[in-house]
Amino acid sequence: MDRSRAIIGADAKFVGTISNVKSIEIEGAVEADLSAEKLSIGATGKFTGQVTSDLVVIGGAYDGIMQAGSIWATETAQIAGEIHYQSLQMDRGAALNCRVVHNWQEPAATAEVSEEPDAVEEATEE
Repeated sequence: MDRSRAIIGADAKFVGTISNVKSIEIEGAVEADLSAEKLSIGATGKFTGQVTSDLVVIGGAYDGIMQAGSIWATETAQIAGEIHYQSLQMDRGAALNCRVVHNWQEPAATAEVSEEPDAVEEATEE
């Protein structure tokens, strides 16, 4: 069984959960939670729901909470909701009306600085 690629056509409507797919192209209307390596929302596509993906290309409408490694918003993209990303590319004309969060790597914990009181020098009498 080839589960590497799925396509939801322009006139199709889907509601539910999508999992165990490597790559999915959406040209129709989808209301779902999705986990995939690559998601492509075409210019006629409309996706509403939670997404976890390594690579997302958005050419249509997206509304939801997205966790992605890389996001490419093309000139026809309309993004609402919240996107979390490591790499974001936007073409001129892309519309973002959402919360945008860069998932940078937290720096390694730094050693705690000890807060010892300054040593007090005692004056000695000669």
